[in-house]
Amino acid sequence: MIKLLGAALILAVGGFSAFSSARYEKKRLSVLDGWIDLIVYIRSQIDCFLMPLDAILQNGDRTLLDACMSPDDAVDLGAILRASSLYLDGEVKRLLENFVRETGSTFREEQLKRCDYYVSALRTQRERLAAALPARRRLSTALCLCISIGTAILLW
Repeated sequence: MIKLLGAALILAVGGFSAFSSARYEKKRLSVLDGWIDLIVYIRSQIDCFLMPLDAILQNGDRTLLDACMSPDDAVDLGAILRASSLYLDGEVKRLLENFVRETGSTFREEQLKRCDYYVSALRTQRERLAAALPARRRLSTALCLCISIGTAILLW
């Protein structure tokens, strides 16, 4: 009876892990969408109102920052990037690090060009991630379930 209960517990943990990993893969895409929306918003604020970056982030829409996994007390892009780095892969993270480093350090026209470049580059990465999402979700789900079934069999 104890073996059966242990095996059921291992399989339940495997099912929960499969569910969590599938949710994680989907969250990666939504965090990238949040960053794209945030950069578009920053661009529009610089273009229309010539607002500095600090004012844009302090007075900005909180839902845009929440989509990037921003903590409530974040007041700069670096803190937002650190908070969302768990959900970003290598190329996306590199692009966003460059964006954070370059934003606010040049003239208006150059900032607008930089925003356009990063939005375009991130949208390309988003298309790549969206195309790979179903396969990554199936793979992570299958791995979690197979590992839990294998563990339950080995410990039986």
